Amino acid sequence: MPEVTRILPVPRDQAAEGSANPGDDIQVVANHNRWSRAVYEFRDVSNDAWCELNFLIAWHQEETSRAVQDFAAVGFDFLTEDGSSIEFAYVPGLSRSQIDPHSYHVAGPAFYDRSSEHSHSALVGFRFFIPAPAKRLTVTIRSWRNSHPFTISNLRIEQKAQSASDNQEANSEAPVGGSTVPASRRPWWGLSTTPRWQRYGIVPGHPLFVRGQLVNHGPEGDGALARVVFRDAQGNELKPPYEGVSSSSIIDAYIDIPVHRQTRRFTLELNPPAGAALVELGFQAWRDEAAISLVTPLEVTAGEDLLLENILEEDRSDPLDFLEAVRNRLGGLPGLETRKAPVGPVDWFGDAERLTSPMTFHDRLKAVQHGEEPTIIDNRLALGGQEPWPIPDVFEWTEDPYHSSSWRLEFQSLSWLLDLARSPAAGGSTRAVDLALAWIQSNPWGHSRDPLSTYPLSMATRAEVFLRLVALAPESRRRKGDRRQNILLAETMRYGFALSEILSQNIFPASDTQLRTACALLAIAEATPLFPMASYWKSVALSQLRSGFDQLINHDGSSIEQSLHNRLEIMSAGLLLVESLRKIPEGKEFQDSLEARLKRGLRTIVGITDPAGMLPPLGEAPRGYHHASWLRRLISKYGRSLLSDPELAAELSYPPGPRIFVAEADGVVVFRNYEHKPHWSYLCASFGEQRHENGHFDCSSFVYVARGVRWITDPGGSSHNHAGPTRHYLVSPAAHNIAIPEGCNQSSGHGWVESRTTFDNVNVIRIGTNVFGPRFEHTRTIMCLDNLDAVAIFDRFRSSGENLSFDGHFHFAEGIAVALANANLAIGFRDKSRLRMIPHEITGQHSGMRIQNGCNDRPSSLQGFLSHPSGGLQPANVLTYKFSGSGEVCGGMILTISDQGLRRILDLLAEQEVRSLLA
Repeated sequence: MPEVTRILPVPRDQAAEGSANPGDDIQVVANHNRWSRAVYEFRDVSNDAWCELNFLIAWHQEETSRAVQDFAAVGFDFLTEDGSSIEFAYVPGLSRSQIDPHSYHVAGPAFYDRSSEHSHSALVGFRFFIPAPAKRLTVTIRSWRNSHPFTISNLRIEQKAQSASDNQEANSEAPVGGSTVPASRRPWWGLSTTPRWQRYGIVPGHPLFVRGQLVNHGPEGDGALARVVFRDAQGNELKPPYEGVSSSSIIDAYIDIPVHRQTRRFTLELNPPAGAALVELGFQAWRDEAAISLVTPLEVTAGEDLLLENILEEDRSDPLDFLEAVRNRLGGLPGLETRKAPVGPVDWFGDAERLTSPMTFHDRLKAVQHGEEPTIIDNRLALGGQEPWPIPDVFEWTEDPYHSSSWRLEFQSLSWLLDLARSPAAGGSTRAVDLALAWIQSNPWGHSRDPLSTYPLSMATRAEVFLRLVALAPESRRRKGDRRQNILLAETMRYGFALSEILSQNIFPASDTQLRTACALLAIAEATPLFPMASYWKSVALSQLRSGFDQLINHDGSSIEQSLHNRLEIMSAGLLLVESLRKIPEGKEFQDSLEARLKRGLRTIVGITDPAGMLPPLGEAPRGYHHASWLRRLISKYGRSLLSDPELAAELSYPPGPRIFVAEADGVVVFRNYEHKPHWSYLCASFGEQRHENGHFDCSSFVYVARGVRWITDPGGSSHNHAGPTRHYLVSPAAHNIAIPEGCNQSSGHGWVESRTTFDNVNVIRIGTNVFGPRFEHTRTIMCLDNLDAVAIFDRFRSSGENLSFDGHFHFAEGIAVALANANLAIGFRDKSRLRMIPHEITGQHSGMRIQNGCNDRPSSLQGFLSHPSGGLQPANVLTYKFSGSGEVCGGMILTISDQGLRRILDLLAEQEVRSLLA
């Protein structure tokens, strides 16, 4: 039975406002948005381990914000043993935030079970990872969108009990060197006496600020240093001394960074000498015995004078006026007096060849995703999977005809203007530029017509659209200093300021948003090489791209991204970037490293794709894509060099017959039986790491196709298409094909392969998970015949409680009818095909089945839905089965389309070796 350690909050060292004393069991949090709070401190937690936070929340009976998903916020600050705060870019189970380093949003009263309506209270529980070297936590529960005060009580942390051997192993880990924790969780640099170099472009005459943190893992008060080398535009070293920088005969110029506690937050102010264009920083320890890490990514800014908000204070809404203000802050631009009028951004900063074919990413990514599929059809606009919408003569820029955030995001990104520019019937490039300029005029900075237009991904895409529209202008017009083109380029450069600041703050780490934003900034920098900020922008973009791909894709090609669709999008952006890096000399090393990782990652994507060319809809799964066609276009255009890899080539050949594909590091297993005809079969199960901020709680969920019929599916959905209670349901455990014990929903965690074996053409894999917290031990065993005519799904739960039960769910694809023939048989129907489902107990007893379809009486009990392609939900059948027992329960369902397959599974389950494997 699992042993659990319960950790209670301890008294805080000082009585800060809102601090909670553990002797006061009930804390009141008022409804003063964000600043009303209760603060708790936990000590002696186990690190590099998962934990569960539980508390009772009670709300006011007149509370009005009942159906919001961010009713309250729980903030986290991870501390070392001496109380120093540690900066982690990514913590599984939590989201990055700005008030607190990491946070988790608590849903409103409507999302708990019906009994909470009478008690006005509910138990909140969720899991997250505690990274090393954290030994303490500060937990802050804040008011967020609550209309009335609420109370918190019985707050505690539970962790799986650590044995002496576990503690010894954990303490022997060296986080600086060969930690067993995936690098994506902690992409830090371990420092030695050999410097680790980072290069940044600088803005002449302006300081560069570099902020970061050092973590000392050793008992001694060691420190580090940053070696400093300034270079001119040709790469020649400018010899020290440098202002504010020490120097010695041994290591030349350096800045000492002492570390007197376990962490040290530092800021380096670098004032470039005359003629400097680049600075190189080499971080190192003073001695090899030191155990010091540099937390990455670093934060970089080019000085307060060049912050966007400070420039906008001059009330320069016109893009050309804004650029004039920038020019004044830069101290003028040398060489302009020799140029002939008229002079504008295209003449000042642009490179004719680069402006003709800019290094943009969104349009190329869209081309590999959708091919030549246009968004302009007969003067109608087709966006976000919705019906084509008539293009009006005049836009308000608040349009939302389908009440769809996905449609609005794509509309506000202006990506469709590129299709309009290529359509003479719709007005061509002249009309496209007219609309771009109209959008700019109608959306002054800080006063957007639609808030979604300020989302970083929308901004990044729009900036690239402006660049492309400049490129579409005839060369003669660009040479004449056409005002329209100059306005577009000036606005693009204003976006460069915004995107660089978004990236430098590390707001969206380990995400597709971070990568796409950095790609757009790189495109802007490459198109305007003569602008003094361009070199700085390029260095920020490359630094963030390195960091982003390091976190998202490990060196073995595995990824922490749950969504297979998003993973393919990330790898596609990576291949586009590899192509672009060939033109950037300083990107060569990054290009080689990234290409090797992408090659390994694409093997997995190809291996997971089903015979119809689709990735299984596990995690975020927007509709309207054919993944095999996407892959074909991607590899033929940008990945031909990867075809020399024999393993990737073997996966692309997609041989017929039975096949098992296990990518344990990615948390995916696939069984398939492929024939060159429609009657193929396929089962895919997911058990990768679950991340709260973008993930579905679907560890051990699966999809199943038998002889060309999609029987068991995942409801899918996308955050851009679904919101509110719909979104809450689609990511919830109830919406996936998993088992749930005692109403204890899945939270963050991961799965792993415990065993794999084969019994005479029957493949068996047992997966362990920790997503139900420390009080439950869980395994799911999947048994598949080679031809997949029969499969069996068994779950085993163990707990210290006397009574134990679990509910399993099977979600059926649209068009599948389901009926209960009797207490021990459910049947699925699709045309002439039949799928029989038979419960089978190993330990405990089967306790019944039920079918639900379109149940929507309250947000907490939605069931029996799939996501609709254009947003919202569509009813579908779900089968729920139950097993119960005492202390341990093991049971499951046999799914079969043939009598022979059923007999083979039953014969196998009668064997003692198999029963021992299950129990």
